[in-house]
Amino acid sequence: MDSQYVIDGSYIQTLPKSTGIGSETNPCMLVAGRYGTADMIPVFGPNATFEYILKSQATATRILSENYPDIVPPKHAKALLETADLDRISPQRIREIEADTHHDVVAINTAWEEVVKEICPEATAHINKGRTSADSTETAKALQFKEATEIIIDSLENLRDIVLEKAMSWKDIPHMDLTHRYDALPTTAGRPFVHYAEMLQSDIDKLYDAYNTSLFGKWGDATGNHHALTGLDVDNPEEIQEMYCELLGLKCMDAAAQTPGREYLFDFIAALGRTAETMGNIATYIATGRGDDTNTFVNVKPGKHVGSSTMPHKNAKNGNPSKEEQTVAYANMMGGFVATAQRSIQMAYARDLTNSASDRIMHEIAFKWGDEVIRNLAKTVYYTELNIDRCVERVERSFGVVTSSPVMTDLTDCRKTENPLSRAEAHDLAAELAQQAWDERRPFVDVLLENEEIIGRLDEEAIREITNPLTYLGKSKEIIKTVYNKCHSNKKFE
Repeated sequence: MDSQYVIDGSYIQTLPKSTGIGSETNPCMLVAGRYGTADMIPVFGPNATFEYILKSQATATRILSENYPDIVPPKHAKALLETADLDRISPQRIREIEADTHHDVVAINTAWEEVVKEICPEATAHINKGRTSADSTETAKALQFKEATEIIIDSLENLRDIVLEKAMSWKDIPHMDLTHRYDALPTTAGRPFVHYAEMLQSDIDKLYDAYNTSLFGKWGDATGNHHALTGLDVDNPEEIQEMYCELLGLKCMDAAAQTPGREYLFDFIAALGRTAETMGNIATYIATGRGDDTNTFVNVKPGKHVGSSTMPHKNAKNGNPSKEEQTVAYANMMGGFVATAQRSIQMAYARDLTNSASDRIMHEIAFKWGDEVIRNLAKTVYYTELNIDRCVERVERSFGVVTSSPVMTDLTDCRKTENPLSRAEAHDLAAELAQQAWDERRPFVDVLLENEEIIGRLDEEAIREITNPLTYLGKSKEIIKTVYNKCHSNKKFE
């Protein structure tokens, strides 16, 4: 089932996007034969590079013919445009030629020429006219990133909305926040999730910023100086490049080398790496909550999920937190890719092939596996439910000592007491009484009401009110609503 909305009680619930991968999917189309989504497969499939290169070349033919019909006559351009796709050009034939020439663009151009020759031999003279191979491959790469980023942002928005809806559904359930792994302050179970949702929105914004500022095509010949177009007596090559890239929805540099600066490619991997860490935090939080020592989260995904081949009792936990752990694995891998992408900015001017192979491997894995990880994490969040009794127990187990902060504050507040203490005195007294309550396993409020320093400054009703850990929540609920209203359903692409 793909992403959509269903009514659940009084609010709209978002369903997680499907990966679209099933037993019928050719494993050769997946990363390591296992990972990917049906939406991302065409973007990084075995023929995707051919398709994007042909699109870049066909668009160039169109631009050149429209502006200089004496260089590329419209009749010839028509023959080229009609054949610039893999329905007419055999991918297998491209591979055969590439095996012989060891050059992908030469192979594409040769296979294209063989097809065009059958319908308009004169048009073969205009294949990739006025261009170098990098004009095609770098533009193709930008087109690939453009489409892949649109898909992955849509998946992230789906995850964000599911996280926000989970936060809203748990906004009234007591929960204990930890700092440094110690009980810190009470909140509600939904509050951590809006923190993660707000960070996901920030990640989406970073990716969208790269989408708007770092997608660069190119038509500037072997060193970016328009030698080929100038040699064709094109008097406005800079304008031709701008028209070409604008038609493809890309930007262009004024002073590219054989390729645009590789910093632009880094921007996408860096944004994906940042996003992966946010998702890793979400996954770790849920996996920790599913563990027996915490036991606040329960996975309720329908179906049988085997927990272990040798420990049958783990089936009772509805399987291992494998998707959560896989999310962390993706974040770890992206950390390496960010380092690789940063090092890949290095390039001997005006061009070398140091980073060509690592680009192809890294980009496919980052986007294809990344999209699957996002969608699986959305399912994990969607099918996570609360052990409410355990949530309440984790708040109450503190005997209320986690409310020592308002006690200390009120003891120093001249509006609350006629004889306020200094901050240091209030801190030490609250700490001493909290330690006593903890050691004696007694309610903090009872210990406070037995202390003359306390009851001499604060009345019993006020003490009981500020020391109830189930109601000492700060602005947790309001914060949940604020983030939900700001972020939910925001779409970068309609």
